[in-house]
Amino acid sequence: MWLDSGPEKLPLVIVDPGAPSPVDEADSVVLELGDLLPDSSGEVVLFMGEDVSVNLLTRETITGFGIADPHVTATGLDVTGLHFYSFESGLTIYSASDILIINDPNVG
Repeated sequence: MWLDSGPEKLPLVIVDPGAPSPVDEADSVVLELGDLLPDSSGEVVLFMGEDVSVNLLTRETITGFGIADPHVTATGLDVTGLHFYSFESGLTIYSASDILIINDPNVG
């Protein structure tokens, strides 16, 4: 499912409670939002090859997404122009390519 938000579309899959997660069948890297370690500003930068597909598993609501304006993280990484995804906990993830967000209430 794609969440339509104006000219940008957020790659988002919503899983019903008790339903199997689509990542069980996917040929990609699966990360759980709770396993990521943010810097002091609550930011995480994902580094991966262009041929690597990443799925992010969470039960948190997405509060913002898009392409980053000029910005340098607390650790000194320039994330200008990268994709970003912000969550209700205050965590923001930056990535050079799109990631698939799987909102799964069954995530522990």
